[in-house]
Formats: sequence, structure tokens, C-alpha cells
Amino acid sequence: MEKRTAMKTLEISSLSLVDNTCSKRNSGNHGSNDSTSPSIILEDMSLYYFRQLATSLKDHDLQQKIDHEIKMREGTAKLLAASKHPNQMLEAAKNLLSSNTRIISYMTELQKRKTAEVMGKNMAVEGNQLPCRATVSLSDLRIPLMWKDTDHFKNKGDYRRYAVFCLLKIGTEIYDTSMISNVDRSMTDITFDDIIVFNNIPHDFDCKVEVFCHKLHEDLSMANTPKKLRKKINDLSGSVGRSVGKRLSGLNDADIIGNMVLGPKFEMVAKGSLSLTDVDDSVRTFDLTLETTSDGTIHELPLFGHYCCRLAALPLCLVEPTVTGFLNLQQDGEDDVSKWKRYWCVLKNLQLACWSSPNDVEVTQPLVAIPVTKSTQICDADPTTSQRSHTFHIKTTDIHGITQHTLAADSKDDLSQWWDGFQQHLLDQALWKHAVEYPMDVKQSSVRRSSVFQRKSSIYDDTPLIEPPKRSSLVDLKVEDDQLNKMLHTLMGEQKEIRGSGTFRQNSTS
Repeated sequence: MEKRTAMKTLEISSLSLVDNTCSKRNSGNHGSNDSTSPSIILEDMSLYYFRQLATSLKDHDLQQKIDHEIKMREGTAKLLAASKHPNQMLEAAKNLLSSNTRIISYMTELQKRKTAEVMGKNMAVEGNQLPCRATVSLSDLRIPLMWKDTDHFKNKGDYRRYAVFCLLKIGTEIYDTSMISNVDRSMTDITFDDIIVFNNIPHDFDCKVEVFCHKLHEDLSMANTPKKLRKKINDLSGSVGRSVGKRLSGLNDADIIGNMVLGPKFEMVAKGSLSLTDVDDSVRTFDLTLETTSDGTIHELPLFGHYCCRLAALPLCLVEPTVTGFLNLQQDGEDDVSKWKRYWCVLKNLQLACWSSPNDVEVTQPLVAIPVTKSTQICDADPTTSQRSHTFHIKTTDIHGITQHTLAADSKDDLSQWWDGFQQHLLDQALWKHAVEYPMDVKQSSVRRSSVFQRKSSIYDDTPLIEPPKRSSLVDLKVEDDQLNKMLHTLMGEQKEIRGSGTFRQNSTS
């Protein structure tokens, strides 16, 4: 017992390594040291410990991801040291920052899982059911710029150029966009043509958008010739010694590992956040929080404070069956044994679709489609008035009126399975809200194009002046959510009766 307690104490104390590293990384955004450099991770973390931690949690997938990113980081650092062309150095520095961010994210996730295991915390979910996951895509990302009139219209002033890219994060899923180089005063916005797709995402996701920027000192105009002279000094820094070269070139300690000088340094200049409420089938505008430098001023990149993108979500309940099996449907509302017809039924995409056999699902349209939406009420039939056992009613109210259907399962186990399926389907609708109203078009990841083909037109020419009409008012959504929550509680209460006794009682869900 003492040994087990000592092991838990050791694990919790070792887990604090990630917290220290993350705090250094966050504070490094405002200071002179860049904690996303490989030196911080190599010095402050025991990679062996985290491999053992992943093994104890039996999380081989996360362990493989950490090992892969470590190898990628080592290879990128060597490539960065050998690169001579400025574009190669920019791309290598961008990939190095992305790899370090992923490693920190994976290790932080290991910390959370091990802490939950040590503290004995388990997630308690009502009804032992979790909402379905979804595929989330982010596309049409644009960041407007706000140049001074002397810079953009009169073509005067400092001819600044920047290299910009974004990191998009949902949990441990981290993706980087293509890098846009030579961002100057002739561009009114930065457009990323990337389509980022996240898989297996929960309903309470938090998508973080981080904008990173590097100023291209060597691309300034003739008015800034001393800046070009500094580049020559940087090239000569290797011949005058490491310490003298550092002072001449203006590099920091975090830019150097051993005798290797790292390349361009990207800084996070702005960030934003997206959630389920921001999911829409069209491009929308969101707020962008500008980061400040160590002296309290904002970065030189003239951001407008907003960004545009399309965030689409496709819950799996719309494309994958929640439950399938045979059900008997009562015809013409007559409770006669001869008036019942047997169908193969599939609960998916807000409806119970019925076919004659399972072989017809992929080749024909359903013979009967019963809506199962937020306005649907489901209750078991009164066994004293129904000649068939395991019977239940489905009642839906919509703009076309009221539709009612009576169905029966073959056995008590089948009825319990269908009851769980209806409860799951309504739970998915309650938590995914407007994202399940219809299947959104989730775009697939595209092949990145060269920066030569990047969009050069203005965002103001493509933005409509009139906002698209809203699908439904907030009052209607609240009423539908209240009805759905009431239906869920009714289903869970009747589910206990089905499993606990052989008879069913009539329940009202109005």
C-alpha cells in the first residue's frame, strides 16, 4: 500500500513537467525567449517518462504520435540548419513550431488522463449514453488587414513584408495552414485556401485559431538599406565567434542549440476561438484577439481584429445508422393482426426509414419514412387496448400537421434496443442543436497550392452587404430544445420500466 501511494505521488509530481513547459511557452510569446524551440522541450521534459506513461495507460496511438513528432522535429531541425534559401528556412521554421506544439499537446493530454486515473475520477453520463461525434471542417479562412492610407492607397511609407500562417486546434488535433509569404501593403486581406478537416469531434469542442507572423527584414525597400546590412552581418556572424556573432545579429539564446543557429522566428500575433454556436453553412465573421509584445504594444502586422471562415459540422447521426432491425408497422390505424406489415427499419438522419428487406437499403428509396425530430413524441402503447405486445407510438408535429404511427418490436430485447436508439437519436439532436437540422457540406481536405496562385483580390469585393436570412429564431430553438429535453426524460423513465418489468405503463409526453 505504501509503495502504491509513493508511485501515485511520483506520477503527480512528474506530471507537473507539462504545466511548467506550457506556462513557459505562454510567457514566451511576450518575452525574448521562444519556448517552442526544441531546446526547451529537450531540457525540461523526460521523454522516457512520457513513453512509460503512455504504456501504463495503454494508449499506444498517442505514444506513436509523440514518437513521430519527435522524429519529425529532429529531421526539421537538421533541415533548417542546412537550408540556405530563405523560403526553405521559413517553411522549416514553421514545421518546427508545429511539431513542438503537437508534442506539448500530446504530453498535456497524457497528463490529464493519468491525473484522472490517479485521482479515480470517472465521467458520469446520464443514461450511460454519450452524444455522437462529428466531422468538422474549417475553410474559406480570410484575415482582413488595415493599412494606413499612406501605405495602401498612396503607395508610400515603409514597405513592410511578412510571412503568415495559422495553427488550428481542436484538442490534440493540430493542423497548420499553408504559409503566405510577401504579405505587403498591396494586399487588403490574407486568404488561406486550405480545407482543414477534424474527425471524431465531440459536441462541446473548442476550435482555436492562432495566427503566427514573421517579418521579412531582407525584403524592405531602399529606404531601409541598413536592414539589409544587418543580414550581411548575420552571414558573417559564424566567422567571428558565437558570442560576438549573437550580439551583432541580435539573436537570443533560444535561437541557438549548441553550435547550430535556428532560422526565422514566428510569433503569435492574434488568436480566436470557435465552438458549436459558430457552425454555419456559410462564411461568417468572428472576432480576433490581438496579442501584445513584451513592451505592451501590438505587433506590426496591421490586423483588423476580425477574421472570416466557414465552420461546418456533420454529426455522425446524420450519416450513420443509430440502430437497425425489423419492426412491425400498423396499417390504416386498425389494431388487427392482418393489418400489420413487417419492415426493415433504419434510424438515421432524423427519420425512421422502412424497407421491405435489408437488401433494398442501398438500391431503393424507403417505402415509409417516419420523422424523428425535436418535435417527436414517443410512448409505449397501453397493453390493455393493444392486441400486439411490445408496441409503441410515434407522434410528430410539424408544419404539415400531425403524423402518428404505431409500431411493434418482435421481443422485449428488441424493444429495449429500439428504445435506446430513439433516446440516443434525440440526445444527439439536443446536444448538436442546429447542426443536425440538415447535413452540411463538409469539404474534403485539398492539396495545397503554391503561393504563386494565392488569391490577390480584395475581401471587400466578395463580402455581401446583406446578411443571409436566419434559419429560425432563438425563441423557436428554445421551444424545440425544451420539448426535446422533456422527451428525453420521458424515454429514460420508460426505459427503466421496460427493463425492470414485463408490462408497460402508459406515459404522457405532452
